[in-house]
Amino acid sequence: MSDDRPPPVHGDHAQPLHSVRPAVPPRPEDAAGFARVLRKGDFRFLWLAQCASQLAQNAIFIILLIVIFDESRRASLSAVVAVGFTLPGVVLSAPAGVYADRHDKRSLMLLTNLFRVFLLVAAGLFTLLPAVQGQAWPLLIVTFVFSSAGQFFAPAEAASIPSLVSREQIQGATSLFMTTVILTIVLGAVLGSLSVGVFGNSVPFFIAAGLFGLAALLIWRIGASLHAVPEGNAPESHVIRELREGLGILRRSPALRLAMIQLGLALIAVFTVYALGPAYMRKVLDRSPNDTYIVLVPATVGLVAMAGVLGQHLLRLSRRALMVAAFVTAGACLVAIGIAPPLFRHIGVTGLMLPLVIVLALIFGLALGAILIPAFTVLQAGTTEESRGRIFGGVFTVTNAAVAIPVLVAGTLADWLSVEFAAAAVGAAIVAIGIVFRSVFWDRLAVLDEPTPVTATSRGAAASS
Repeated sequence: MSDDRPPPVHGDHAQPLHSVRPAVPPRPEDAAGFARVLRKGDFRFLWLAQCASQLAQNAIFIILLIVIFDESRRASLSAVVAVGFTLPGVVLSAPAGVYADRHDKRSLMLLTNLFRVFLLVAAGLFTLLPAVQGQAWPLLIVTFVFSSAGQFFAPAEAASIPSLVSREQIQGATSLFMTTVILTIVLGAVLGSLSVGVFGNSVPFFIAAGLFGLAALLIWRIGASLHAVPEGNAPESHVIRELREGLGILRRSPALRLAMIQLGLALIAVFTVYALGPAYMRKVLDRSPNDTYIVLVPATVGLVAMAGVLGQHLLRLSRRALMVAAFVTAGACLVAIGIAPPLFRHIGVTGLMLPLVIVLALIFGLALGAILIPAFTVLQAGTTEESRGRIFGGVFTVTNAAVAIPVLVAGTLADWLSVEFAAAAVGAAIVAIGIVFRSVFWDRLAVLDEPTPVTATSRGAAASS
C-alpha cells in the first residue's frame, strides 16, 4: 500500500514530491508542530542544512550584487545578477525534480553543496587574482552556474522530507520550511551586506562557502535511507502538472489568489530594491557599496517589529485596509528615498540625507512586514497540507519568472537616468498598486477578512492529483 506525500516547501523553491511509505496509525509522538518535528534527529539535520544553505544562498545574492557593482559601477549588471539567480529556477525545476526522484537524494544534496563550496571559493579567488580582478564577467558566470546547481539541491531536499517525518507531521514540517525561507531571505541579505562591509569583497565568499560546507556536513550526518524511489512505485515528478493543480486550487479561492498576488508583488519589490541598493549607496549617498547594510538592517528591524505587532494583534485595521496602507506606505518611502537627496543637496543640508534614508528604510521594513505576514497567514490557513506546497510552488515559480523584467528595467533606468529616478519610479509603481487595490478591487479584497477554512474543494483538488 502506498500513498503520495504532499509537497513541502524547501530551501530554494517549492517542488513536487512523491514517496512511498507504509500507512501506520497515528502516534502521539507524531503530532504536528515545530517542536515535535524537530525532535526527529534526521529531520533536524535536514532543517539545519536548509538554514545554513538558504542563509548562504541569500547572503551570496547580496554579496554578488555589491561586489559586481563595485567592480563595474553599473546598476544594470547588478540587475543581471538578480535575473541570473531567478531564471534557472524556472528553466531547470522540472528536469531537476525528475533527476532527484531517480537518484540517491542524500548523495545528490551532499555533492551539490560541495560543488557550491568550490564555486564560491573560486569566486573569492577571482576577486584576488590580478588577471581577472576588477572584471565582472567571471562573477556573472559563477552566479548562473551557482543558481543552476541549487536547482538540483532543492527537489532532493524536498523529496527527502517524507522519509524523515510521519504523515501527521507533514504540515508542521511544511510550515517550518516555509518560515525558514521567508526569514533567511531577510537575514541572508543582512549577513551578506554586513560581511562585505566588515571584511571587504573577498572574505564574504569564503564565509558563504563555509556555510555550504556546514550544510554538507549536516546532510552527511543523516542516517535514514534517502535512496531513489523504485521505478514504477511513485508517479513521475512534473512541475508543470503540480503548478497547474495549484492554479486550479487558486481559481476556486479568491482569498488565496489575492494573498498569492500580494506575496508575489512584495517579493518582486524586495528583489528590485536589493538590485538598486549598491548603486544607491555609491551614487547617491557617496558611500561604499559595502555599506548597503546601513539600510538593510533598519529595514529588517522594521519587518521583525511588524511581525511582533501583528502577532500581538496590536493593529485594529482589517487585512484589506492594512494591505492597501502597506503598499502605499512602502511605495511612498521609496519615492522619498529617490527625491529627498536631490532636494537636500539643493537646500544644502546633505548631512541629514543618511539619517533620513535610515528612517525611511525602517518604515519600509514595517510596511513590507504588513504585506508579507498577512499574505503568508492567509496562504497557510487556507490550504491543506496536501495543497500547500503546490500553492507556494506556484508563488515562487511565478515570482522567479516575473522578477526579471522589473529588475532589469530598474537597473537600466539607474544607469541611463539616475538611481534616484529609478528608486522613485519603483516607489511610484508600488503606490499605484495600492491605489488600484483601493479604488478598483476594494470590494473583492473583502474576502481577505473572511474566515479562510480549509475547504473540501481544496482537499478534493489535492487528493485528485
